[in-house]
Amino acid sequence: MAFRCRRPSAAFLTFVALLAGSAGNIAAPALAQTAPQAAALPSTVTSDTALVGWAAGPDVTAELDAEKTMMRAPSSANAMDIEHHLSSVPHRAGSAADYATAVYVKERLERDGFVTRIKEYQVEFTGPLEQSLTMLSPRRTAFDLLEGTPGHHTKWELMGGQPFLEESGDGTVTGPVVYVNTASKDDLAEIDARHVSLQGAVVLVRLGAPGGGGFRSLDPSYIAYNELRKRGAAAILEFMEPGTTGYGGGAMWPNGNFKNPNMAERMGGMSPRGFMMFPPGDPTFAGKAPVVGAPHKSWNDIPHATIPELSITQSTARTLLAGLTGQVVPQSWHPMFEFVQHFGGNEIVRVHSNLERRVKTIWLVFGDMKGSQQPDSIVMIGSHRDAMTFGAIDPGSGTTVLLQDADAFHALATQGWRPKRTIEFASWDGHELGLYGSAAYIYENGPQLRTNVFQYINTDQLTTGDPFVVSASPGLFAFMKQICDVVPTVDGRGELGMRDQRVDPLLNPIVGGSDHQNFSYMLGVPSTSNGYYGSFGAHHTAEDNLDGLRTYDPGLKQAVITAQVTGIQAMRAANATVEPLRIEEIPAQLLKDLTPLQVAALTRSNGAMTLSELRPALEAYRAAARATDVAMQRAEAQSDATAMRALAMREQASRDAFFVSDGLLQNSYYHTIDRVFTSFPEIAFAGGNPDTVKKALTRALDAIARATAALTV
Repeated sequence: MAFRCRRPSAAFLTFVALLAGSAGNIAAPALAQTAPQAAALPSTVTSDTALVGWAAGPDVTAELDAEKTMMRAPSSANAMDIEHHLSSVPHRAGSAADYATAVYVKERLERDGFVTRIKEYQVEFTGPLEQSLTMLSPRRTAFDLLEGTPGHHTKWELMGGQPFLEESGDGTVTGPVVYVNTASKDDLAEIDARHVSLQGAVVLVRLGAPGGGGFRSLDPSYIAYNELRKRGAAAILEFMEPGTTGYGGGAMWPNGNFKNPNMAERMGGMSPRGFMMFPPGDPTFAGKAPVVGAPHKSWNDIPHATIPELSITQSTARTLLAGLTGQVVPQSWHPMFEFVQHFGGNEIVRVHSNLERRVKTIWLVFGDMKGSQQPDSIVMIGSHRDAMTFGAIDPGSGTTVLLQDADAFHALATQGWRPKRTIEFASWDGHELGLYGSAAYIYENGPQLRTNVFQYINTDQLTTGDPFVVSASPGLFAFMKQICDVVPTVDGRGELGMRDQRVDPLLNPIVGGSDHQNFSYMLGVPSTSNGYYGSFGAHHTAEDNLDGLRTYDPGLKQAVITAQVTGIQAMRAANATVEPLRIEEIPAQLLKDLTPLQVAALTRSNGAMTLSELRPALEAYRAAARATDVAMQRAEAQSDATAMRALAMREQASRDAFFVSDGLLQNSYYHTIDRVFTSFPEIAFAGGNPDTVKKALTRALDAIARATAALTV
């Protein structure tokens, strides 16, 4: 999963996930485990009614029988074999090792009978050449920036190299260390109020702090990097909060899912290109497909960080924090260390960073199984392939699912099964640079993809332990629940859909962080990203390697289950009579998210703005949607395909009401004003600007009215 500064931050995604009632994070695989035997397979019939989106009858019976083949196909041994081919060496985008994985995926898909192709783009690559951090005073210490125990590194840590921040500027800076907490607007206001100088400072920033910041943090106009530079900051050190990502959460790697003190992240870092400011994809070729040979802007021609930035371990951060003096920081600023923290200014360090920046080729791999009746309608299963290091979990677990499902479709084809719609596998590249590959493909083929992609299924990092989570476009919840009702849990004691939803919700609206966000928010395609999303301390670390699979998915059982879910999802989508929607889920989610939005609006406007007009409009929309769903369920049960198609046309028109051709007020490249990372994005991202909120409110009300009218004609 990619988190760069111009993408939503991990903290931001955590917040919107909580706002929407969804889960965060993802996971990994491990040793060999045999697939479930045929005799032990559960029935795939969940009720006497038709499947969502299917006309009842013999096609449903044939589908349920074919799904048994899908359930038998994935195996732990196969998953581990795939992992060894993908995750034995680091393979960042544009490298020779990355190209080798592209060839491997292409050959695997060809072996399974898919018609394959490789699509090349050229994108801006950034990566570390030299990095160092040295304390000069009050004592001299050269910090070991590799992960793991200093002086006793594993082969994985040595091969993986130092953590880094892709946006870092170049240079060598000597200055005092000053702790600025998360560098939020409130944090820097506190710095100013305390008269703490950041002039020439090396600022220490913690990421993943508890509490988030609510809607106050959803302000694209606030760019922390610019505010730090305005106050004179000369370098930036970032570390992950141990209270949320480390031992405060639970057992640490390798004994548990959370970071140990000697782990750090490879991320984007801070930049003047704030969230939602630039088009998705490569900023040196903004808003267009970076086809081979096209001239890019140079790095210096776009807004970019000009000061050194390093990603450091919690252990290094603790050493720095422990020696700081001066004023004591506010209580809420304290990470989970057992000593009092201070703003500092007494420690002097030298920071050095030098990054490679040049255009490199990336390779997208596609494999098609043509549909027998609607070949231009595509069910796409996509997973990125490039990794920050080894990527056994991120993204290896996703590609493992993708290729095991390809094997399953090959087995089905040998039995005479054919999909009505085309099933297409897409292996993205350039993801960890900022979702570059999928964005490039959409820029080049957007109108056609919007018309042709029936459903997009993302398989990124999927095996980091309980809970199993469905992250889906609202409208697909009932469809996914039926699938989870027939796929067994890892322990075999029930089905995924039986979990108590009050404790760990199974069904959640999509947020961001992977390639589904481009398909959903740029194109309006119904999309999902489903899997085991427990805490993932090895995220973007050298420990996301083959040995690390034992920590997150012992026996690779989660990899098997997730492949079964994804495979059945693709089968049901490919052969459904109509788009498998329950349209009432869309207004239901908007109503669920309206209350916290109203509270934020009231707070920001001192009670002047209530957004009260939205609720009655949404209630009317929900009533029309409920009636449509009832009619659709009746038509499904009566096997009335003609009525189903007529209702599906209304549903599509209703969904299209939220697709605005001119894009969001904040970013014209995202087009879905009902949801972009969160509900009501134009209002949520307005930063409290009353004129923007009023305009966004008018646009939202107009879309809701048109969506309602489309269902009542």
